[in-house]
Amino acid sequence: MEAGPALAWLLLLSLLADYLKAAQSRDFTVKDIIYLHPSKTRYCYTQHTMEVTGNSISVTKRCVPLEDCLSTGCRDSEHEGHKVCTSCCEGNICNLPLPRNETDATFATTSPINQTNGHPHCMSVIVSCLWVWLGLTL
Repeated sequence: MEAGPALAWLLLLSLLADYLKAAQSRDFTVKDIIYLHPSKTRYCYTQHTMEVTGNSISVTKRCVPLEDCLSTGCRDSEHEGHKVCTSCCEGNICNLPLPRNETDATFATTSPINQTNGHPHCMSVIVSCLWVWLGLTL
């Protein structure tokens, strides 16, 4: 085999290897966020897995419905003593900071979670108190 074609293949493979190394992570653009945030999901979810020393092992961020945000906080993982902290928030790109402890691992909303008309539990307490008061005054 001549040196010319072998050198061309070597240069081509070198160029491909450099291209593959150059693929790096990037920040999301507004277009990405609109595409990744479906209309049925309202909250931003973050799960942060750390070593005992506090060094990050993995971070998962995604858009989720309310049900996925009802158990935020930190817990010790059974896998090699890792700590897993989970947080949720409502808003545009609200989950930039990573939860590292119980103080950070919260569920923050900008609007009430229960948006039904009236408060049935509150009404039952008021009616019960009214019945007791009426019973005492008669």
